[in-house]
Amino acid sequence: MGVDIDAVLKEIGEFGSYQRRIYFLLCLPAIFVGAANLAQVFIAATPKYRCVVPLCDANISNPSYNQPFLNFTIPYNTKDKSWDGCHRYQRLHNNHSCIPEDFSKNVTEECPEGKAFSTNIYSSTIVSEYNLTCNAAWKTEMSQTIVFAGVMAGSFFFGIVGDLIGRKMTLMIAILCMAASGTVCALVAALPTLFSCRFFNAMMSNGVFQTAFLLGVELMGPTMRLPCGIIIEYFYALGEMFLSLVSWWAKDWRMIQLIISGPVSCFVLYWWLIPESPRWLQAQGKHEKVLALLKKIAEKNNNDIEPVLQRLENISTEEEDRRATTEVNTSTKVTLLNVMKSPLLCVRMFSLFFIWTTTTIVYYGLSLNATSFNYGKEDLGPFVDFIFSALMEIPGYTLAWLGMNYMGRKISLALSMIFAGILCSGAGFSQEYNTDYLLALTLLGKCFITSSFGVIYVFTPEMFPTSVRSTILGLCSTFSRIGSMLAPFSKELELIYGPLPLLVFGGLSLVAATLVLVMPETQKTELPDTMEEALNLGRTQIVQLPVDEEEEEEEEEQHLLPED
Repeated sequence: MGVDIDAVLKEIGEFGSYQRRIYFLLCLPAIFVGAANLAQVFIAATPKYRCVVPLCDANISNPSYNQPFLNFTIPYNTKDKSWDGCHRYQRLHNNHSCIPEDFSKNVTEECPEGKAFSTNIYSSTIVSEYNLTCNAAWKTEMSQTIVFAGVMAGSFFFGIVGDLIGRKMTLMIAILCMAASGTVCALVAALPTLFSCRFFNAMMSNGVFQTAFLLGVELMGPTMRLPCGIIIEYFYALGEMFLSLVSWWAKDWRMIQLIISGPVSCFVLYWWLIPESPRWLQAQGKHEKVLALLKKIAEKNNNDIEPVLQRLENISTEEEDRRATTEVNTSTKVTLLNVMKSPLLCVRMFSLFFIWTTTTIVYYGLSLNATSFNYGKEDLGPFVDFIFSALMEIPGYTLAWLGMNYMGRKISLALSMIFAGILCSGAGFSQEYNTDYLLALTLLGKCFITSSFGVIYVFTPEMFPTSVRSTILGLCSTFSRIGSMLAPFSKELELIYGPLPLLVFGGLSLVAATLVLVMPETQKTELPDTMEEALNLGRTQIVQLPVDEEEEEEEEEQHLLPED
């Protein structure tokens, strides 16, 4: 018979020295996952560009952006305060000269010779190397959508694999493939090959984060699930700041890709450092390995597990019978089909799908456009703006931590979505009527949607049985990628109405907040192992007080007396 893992961990250490070391190791890969997921912001950034002008540009193969002849060869866009990137004035004469009289003042033409890109901020990006401009500009947004499609595939794939072969083996496979694919991405030449490589890399990076997150939570006691579910998110935000600093230093997209991918290969050493999840071992019926791991944890934490096990063995017969009926083994293991047959769990699961989708479309919609805040100087602006956006995740995750600790998961998630909705909507109206408050409202919206992200990553696994926990977390993450795949195209809504993207973000957040009502509160509860335990979450326990037998008999006699 399996042991009560939560009860044992409470005695030998819910977050002892051994678990702290393991958890810190599991958090480190999250830095590179955060950098990989949002690398698009810098490696596919669009620098200023203009048409190449033959006979004026001395070096057509590598032209310089700023030239004195631009005043009479390239139309100037007064709205954007930049040179037209897709057109030039038509040449009137075939003279081998470059003077104002050689060019029309009104008639423009496209430029098949190529573009000249500014190198003030970036020396090279995917856009400048593959000329993803004008009619080909859609490929830039598509490249990020391909990345998020990879994240979606990884969520589904690794969610299932993590339940089948274990958290440790899944993590090792994802780490090896993430390091290899990320390095290859920096070396490929053809654009279709690059897109395929980035799809695979995104798939692996999400597998790394998802599995490390779950393994870290399952190694801790019940009171430490909350902080452990949040702290790893700090490392993810640290990865975003790391990405910005690397991009500022390197400025070349291939070098950036190498720096955020190569070091991941060091994590293969985790095979000898990281244990398997005791909860997954228990779900597979490997009780001897569970005991061996718990004894190791107790030893490393300088505690003795034997008295704890002895006390657990001396529980009442009634308690033993209850545990026997709820023990998770290979013959009674809960499957996804069991969850689908339960109307209550089905409603919760599909509500979570929408909440996850909304959270990701708002989060990535704000993150991918973070470099357009124009807060910093021109040469450092994109990097400063992105760091500001990443910094807002720190108070966001802190709010999630404090909210879940003092108000519970359910209220914290609802309030985070409500405030995100109000602030994003307010930012939309600010963009229309008064842009002075746009930056502050957008950053605060990012803060609260980040808080929502922190809550759902902790909240979701706590609602479902152990044997399907990784699968459902993977499914939620899979559905959420619909939002992240749409996020790069959200900017196109500005063509309909300028503030529309922010208004859509706000409306979706408020709708998602209403769906939180169907969720149970899981604060200070043990992780459910069975369907019964999952269904009982949030239900009020009816306590029957003992009644004295003599009083009960007197009561019955009074009921038998005839009324006057």
